[in-house]
Amino acid sequence: MTEKVTTRKSFIIHKDSLDILEDLTDEQAGQLFKTIWCYQTTKECEISSLIKVAFNPFKHQFDRDDIEYQKVCVKNKVNGSKGGRPKNPKNPVGYLVTQKTQPNPTEPDNKNKNKNDSKKNRAFELFWNNYPKKTDKKKARLSFDRLSEANQKLATSDCGLRYSDTDKKFIPHATTYLNGERWEDENEGENENNNFWGNLK
Repeated sequence: MTEKVTTRKSFIIHKDSLDILEDLTDEQAGQLFKTIWCYQTTKECEISSLIKVAFNPFKHQFDRDDIEYQKVCVKNKVNGSKGGRPKNPKNPVGYLVTQKTQPNPTEPDNKNKNKNDSKKNRAFELFWNNYPKKTDKKKARLSFDRLSEANQKLATSDCGLRYSDTDKKFIPHATTYLNGERWEDENEGENENNNFWGNLK
């Protein structure tokens, strides 16, 4: 078998080339792989005519792969002597075509975030100013932020009216009011007025 000169440290076996193994015995398959090893490590080995026929498609593929590898090596050597990868005036930093850079990508998000935070702060401060019992503002803020915008408005408009005539010791903490969605509760003052007018009829 002729020697093969190569500097490669690896090689590829294509899966469709392995179909030949179905027609070989285990011993013949072993001889085929030993032949591949000899060829890739440039060692001499004796092979039968059958194994030579089985090996030829592998040999041709290895030779084609080596030619392509040598072309890449030459190209890299030339590029290296010129200072590396050739510069593309449209893409000087070598990004892939699919990569797109976005100038200051976080800037718009931060602006929107600041707007939203400012709006939320104003909504909560309005609620807090209306609520008659000011206890544990931090927890109240967390509960308020979990509400939908519609419920935040309902809570803000309801809380001042609901507890306007209530002794502070009977007013729930703001967190309790918000978590319990107390604006949905029946207003006791309204109920008494309804009963009063109902009794007059």
